[in-house]
Amino acid sequence: MSITLYTAPDCLRCRIVKAFLKERGIEYGVIDFKADAQEFNTFYRANRKRIYRNPEGVEFPLCDDGEVVKQGSGEVIAYLLAGHALEPAVTRSELLHGWISGLYVSQCPVDREDDFVTLVAHLAKGGLSVLLRADGRNPALLRRLIEAKAVAKVSLDIPGPASLYNALFGQTPDKTALAETIALVRAFPDYDIRFFAAPVPRADGSASWPTREEAAEAAAMVFEACGDHQLPYRIACATAETPGGLHGLPPLEDAMLLKYRSASRNTLFKADIAPR
Repeated sequence: MSITLYTAPDCLRCRIVKAFLKERGIEYGVIDFKADAQEFNTFYRANRKRIYRNPEGVEFPLCDDGEVVKQGSGEVIAYLLAGHALEPAVTRSELLHGWISGLYVSQCPVDREDDFVTLVAHLAKGGLSVLLRADGRNPALLRRLIEAKAVAKVSLDIPGPASLYNALFGQTPDKTALAETIALVRAFPDYDIRFFAAPVPRADGSASWPTREEAAEAAAMVFEACGDHQLPYRIACATAETPGGLHGLPPLEDAMLLKYRSASRNTLFKADIAPR
C-alpha cells in the first residue's frame, strides 16, 4: 500500500497523523497544498466530490492509498488502524480551532475497542481537545477513555425511546448502562445531555423525524435512568451539515423543536432548546 498525505503548512492535525505514521513505521509521501500546488490541484479536481470543505476551506490532512481517500485526522488514523471497521464510530469532525468531534463511542464495534482507544489517545496526545459522543450504550468503553484522560468533553445524545434505538442501532438501551453513562457525563464541568432528533428509519422503509410522543418517551427514559427532574437537558436536531445529512427530509422546523421541548418537560423540567 502506497500512502500519500496531502497537508497544509502549520497544520496541527497533519502533524498528528504524521506522528502516528512515524510511530507505526509506515512509509508515506507528502504533498503540501501550497508548496506543491499543481500536484494538489490535480488530486483535488479528480476527487472533488469526496473532499469536504468546512467554513475555513478544505480540511487537512487528506490520505490517499490508491484506493481510498480519507480526510481529517480522526478518519485517517481510524482507517490506518482498522481499515473500514471503525467507520460506524468515526466520522467527519464538525469542530475547528483545537477541538475534534465525530467520535461516537457507543457505536464502536466490540472487537475494535482497543483501536478506538488508541485513536482517541493519539488525538489527545497530539494536542486536540476531544469531544466524544455517546448514546447510553457501552459505558465501559467511555469510562476507559475518561480514565485515560483522553477526553475533554462528552455529549450524551438521546435519539429517542428504546423503540428508536432498535430502529437506528438494532439494540435496546440498557437502563443500567444509560444511568452509568449519565453519571460519567455529569462528572465533566461542561457537559451536554440532549434529545438529538435525527431522521429515523421506519418499518415501511421511509424515514421521518421523531414524533412529539417519542420525544416525551425519550425524556421519561432518561428520567427513569437518573431519577433527577432537574437534569439539564437540551433539544437539538440534525442539519444538512451533520454527518449523514437529512436523508432527503426537509429541515426540522422550530415549531417541532418547541413541541419536543414541551413534551420533554413532562419529566425533565429544565429541558430547553439548544442554541443553533
